[in-house]
Amino acid sequence: MSKSEPHNHHPLAHRYHASNAVAAATPGGYREVLRIAVPLILSTASLTVTLFVDRMFLSWHGQSEVAAAVPGGITYFTLCSFFMGTAQYVNTLVAQHHGAGDKPACARAVWQGVFFSAISAPLVLCCIPLGRLVLSWAGHGADLTKLEQEYFSILMVGGVMLPFNGALSSFFSGRGETRVVLWGNLAGNLVNVALCYVLIFGKLGAPELGIRGAGMATAASQVVPTIYWATIFLSRRYQPSYRVRDQFRWDRRLFVMLLRYGLPAGTQFCLDVAAYTVFVLLVGRLGQVDLAVSSIVGSIEMLSFLPMVGMSIATATLVGRYIGMDEPRLAEKSVRSALKLAMGYMAIMALMFLTFPDVFIEVFRSRGDAQAGFAAIIAKGVPLLRLIAVYTLFDTLFIVYSGALRGAGDTRFAMWAQIIVAWAFFVPPVYLIVDYFKMGLVAAWLWGVVYVIVLGVLFWARFTSGYWKTIHMIRQG
Repeated sequence: MSKSEPHNHHPLAHRYHASNAVAAATPGGYREVLRIAVPLILSTASLTVTLFVDRMFLSWHGQSEVAAAVPGGITYFTLCSFFMGTAQYVNTLVAQHHGAGDKPACARAVWQGVFFSAISAPLVLCCIPLGRLVLSWAGHGADLTKLEQEYFSILMVGGVMLPFNGALSSFFSGRGETRVVLWGNLAGNLVNVALCYVLIFGKLGAPELGIRGAGMATAASQVVPTIYWATIFLSRRYQPSYRVRDQFRWDRRLFVMLLRYGLPAGTQFCLDVAAYTVFVLLVGRLGQVDLAVSSIVGSIEMLSFLPMVGMSIATATLVGRYIGMDEPRLAEKSVRSALKLAMGYMAIMALMFLTFPDVFIEVFRSRGDAQAGFAAIIAKGVPLLRLIAVYTLFDTLFIVYSGALRGAGDTRFAMWAQIIVAWAFFVPPVYLIVDYFKMGLVAAWLWGVVYVIVLGVLFWARFTSGYWKTIHMIRQG
């Protein structure tokens, strides 16, 4: 790593500021952050609603199916997250080259992500036996495990598209054209909800497939945003300035850069998701009711978490853009603006979780639930949602600052921090709490809150240290 150069005003930055003075308002300010973040937040919010509705449909079809959906779904996402997280690092490559004014390199970076995704596709499918083995290890009972494995295996077929989607969408998110990302995700999510309703309940002449139908709907809908983004990416619109079609070639410098910075980012993302996966699987050993409660609370928690993933991507984009312009001061200002906006949203969600926890849980009651049976779910779920209210505020620190470090290229720190905190500090104690000390559901979730607090403070400390300013990705090659 080279030392940070003295702050200077890059000439490209002046041109950017002049041409975007009206549209972007104050560089690094709230309006600019919102302009990029709002479509991404709406995009991830639409995914939140989709997953929420899917699980609500499954809860209406049967509590065992909604209990199986979270372990099966999170295991699928864990195994795909490494490939998707690596491919999605194209966002930072595009953002930094866009900030530096090298438009053809933006398109060329996307093609390197597409090549990586093509290599990833057979590897994703090869992970199916591993995932089934993990679900079998979880020990959730023969009937529930069978549902989990069936759902997981179907999802993995559609999972081959996730890296392609990560790479293609990054062309738009990395340049701040985030409305295109929104429309692609929204189209895929709407198709998913419609297909889930038809296939879970057997509507419009389709067979009633239950959790298998939910898996098939999700897998099929992954193709929709791929087609949408690829069509726009290859359209005539970007040919004159970005020469998109002409850049279809392997670029050793950019591909190595993607691997050098993207593989640690993908590993960190995978380890973060994997830690939560192991947590869900361990909690499932406490019994089907506790697993159903954790699945429901996890689905509700997504209402606060997933929209902020959009803020994390926006933060990475702005940090990458301003580093490409050699404007670290504006990168820092963007992060402060993003954090304040994210904290405002999370505070509202935390207040709602504290005040109306039973209302959120009640949505998951199916028509066939006995009053006493669902009362037990509410009784166990209410204290967990109140813990989530505390968890969300510190999760905001982690979400925003991890995005900022990703945009700067400080991905190795993020990877090692995740390895140490998640797999030395978090997972082993949860195992002891559940299997050895038999302390129960609330104790396991309480330790989860401690884990998020530690992660949030750690990533905040790393960013404020300023080390990220010494990393010069696109100049080092």
